Amino acid sequence: MRIIGYMPTLDSFGRDNSGTIRKFSEKQMRGYFTKDDSLLRLISTVTLVASIACFIGVIMESAYISLLAPVGLSLLFIAFVTHTIVRFGLQVPTDEEYDAWVNDRARGCLLKALGKVGQDALPEDEIDRILRVHGFVLANTKAASKYRSQDLLSKIGKDGIRRYSINIYTFFHPVEHQLAVFLFDINAVNFRDHREQVQEYFFNDVVAATTEFEQDIITDEQGEHAYRTESFALRICDGNRISVTIRSLPLDYEEGLPTYDLPATNVEQTIAKLRFLLRSKKQ
Repeated sequence: MRIIGYMPTLDSFGRDNSGTIRKFSEKQMRGYFTKDDSLLRLISTVTLVASIACFIGVIMESAYISLLAPVGLSLLFIAFVTHTIVRFGLQVPTDEEYDAWVNDRARGCLLKALGKVGQDALPEDEIDRILRVHGFVLANTKAASKYRSQDLLSKIGKDGIRRYSINIYTFFHPVEHQLAVFLFDINAVNFRDHREQVQEYFFNDVVAATTEFEQDIITDEQGEHAYRTESFALRICDGNRISVTIRSLPLDYEEGLPTYDLPATNVEQTIAKLRFLLRSKKQ
């Protein structure tokens, strides 16, 4: 089953065609979310203006206007040096590299967890078919209270897709008379904050697999806004539950409020398959 399918060059776990995943430091990963591209855009504008000034200064015969040529050349030189410093300073991952890195981390965690429950000999195609839900943690929501505020980041990539610094992967794999549930937090900006759960539940103890809704107040630079947060939830008979946020949509009618979700995430289909699995095992 493939829950994340918005990158055709990657497989279901984000590996590229060569199988190579670039390594990045915490600083580079944090830079992916915080690095400001406005200076590069300013440099591009200055370069364009300087080029026009050079062109006008060369073709015009007026002595005063011809002074534009050396001024333009000076600006071009400054723009080139500044661009080089900015461009080759902190190398941050591209959107595709970030996706591949996060999904590769999730795959590594899954392989280790499968070994803990004696399932480390599964073939690759069966691993790719393991039911999963990909969620995230959003700043200023109820789920965010368990994390450091400086680690809760998000950004919209050049492809228009929003990405998150903390991704939650939940996997469901049947083993004999039990359902193995693996839950991993992939914190891209703080590698030391790694959290995982490996749980095994008897099938009869799993009450429901469903989605739940709650209201959150999300604060940004424009103030507070009401959002409806949707989460996947696996409820257990002892009252415990495993929950992960899958989307958060604004309740206000104001224009321009962002939505928070993951593309091509068919959680409803995953829930339907999980319910079918539970019913078949309980019979």
